[in-house]
Amino acid sequence: MARKYRDVRRILRKNGWEIVRVSGSHERWRGPGGRSTTVPAGGRDNDEAAPGTLAAIRRDTGIEELR
Repeated sequence: MARKYRDVRRILRKNGWEIVRVSGSHERWRGPGGRSTTVPAGGRDNDEAAPGTLAAIRRDTGIEELR
């Protein structure tokens, strides 16, 4: 199922992740265990995240809901 960037951000926040910084068109997020991931911020919230991008965020965070 394709996810919109707003859904990805909502899922990350729900799981205790927070934005650490924004650099250019990317957001750096840090999780409760100190892990981090990068989310592209250049697109609008309504844009769909590419499948490979979702897979990378899922690997970084361990959140299976990001499918």
